Amino acid sequence: MKTKSLVLAAVIATAISAPTMAADWFVGGAVGYQQDTYKSKETESGKTTSEKFKEKDMSYQLRAGTYLNDNNRVYGTYSYNSDDFAKQQSFLASYDYLIGLDAGNKLNWFVGATAGMTHTSPDAKELSSENTFVWGGQTGLMYKISDKLSTEIGYRYLKQDYDLKSSDDAGSTQFSLNDTQQVYLGVDYRF
Repeated sequence: MKTKSLVLAAVIATAISAPTMAADWFVGGAVGYQQDTYKSKETESGKTTSEKFKEKDMSYQLRAGTYLNDNNRVYGTYSYNSDDFAKQQSFLASYDYLIGLDAGNKLNWFVGATAGMTHTSPDAKELSSENTFVWGGQTGLMYKISDKLSTEIGYRYLKQDYDLKSSDDAGSTQFSLNDTQQVYLGVDYRF
């Protein structure tokens, strides 16, 4: 829990201080592919069965933030995903460090940290919807098309905390969403 608290505190502190240092604000969107890793464990009549499975589907994102300078940006993201098992809505706060790969900083490699909250709504009636803490990181390449427009391709990994346990006279069930991985293509507009 200490790691989660430290990551969340660092992201929040950076986001709160952003308006005093802000140089360029931006809004944007992204579309991509999301893979969720689920685990289930059932115990019935003394017999335990475990299963690990992955669900894959499209992911859609809207975001807004600011470039603090040429090498630092902070932003918030709303993300939506619906696969065969559940629907997810995420609210994330992120920080990226940008490393210029050319003389004019048109092409940048970015690496950063993310923390936030995800609302998971499983389609199964016996499983409840839940808000959970998520944290992770992202990396990718950003290309500055013009002073106002940029595009990027990225990869994000999120550690999920969705964990549900239930039991009755017949046995017990434990179900969890372990992690989420996203690959996305985004476009941002600076103003």
